[in-house]
Amino acid sequence: MNPDAEPETNPVVFWLCVVVGGAVCLYGLHGLIGALHGIRSRQFLQWFVGADLAHDLIVAPLACVVGTIVARIVPASARAQVCAGLFATAVVLAIAWAPLHGYGHATAPGNSSVEPLNYATAVVTVIVTVWTLAGTWLVIALLRRSARQRKPIAD
Repeated sequence: MNPDAEPETNPVVFWLCVVVGGAVCLYGLHGLIGALHGIRSRQFLQWFVGADLAHDLIVAPLACVVGTIVARIVPASARAQVCAGLFATAVVLAIAWAPLHGYGHATAPGNSSVEPLNYATAVVTVIVTVWTLAGTWLVIALLRRSARQRKPIAD
């Protein structure tokens, strides 16, 4: 068996995933249409197109540039851990964007239960945790590799 050969795709699994994925998409579309009932659809359409353009013109090119830099600077032995840490950091920052900018306060002025926490501290804590886990993963991977290299090969 050739280890470099690509595994064959099982057509049954492929079509099962297409059907399940299509059903999930239709369910999400149904929920979206139901949620837009009271909102002007033009306002949503502007947001949707704007988010798509922001992704295609800013986020995706930035991810490509960061990926290229990581591929050139970070050694192959640490690349997976660095990429995982960068990806997790990006997800955390994307989710934390609204609370960090206080967008909830504009919709409910005077309501102290809206965004009651110090989100800057929380985000820093999460990012430090992410990179601590990535660093721990890297150390474990390097120790395992070192142990494998030291182990004598038995005949």
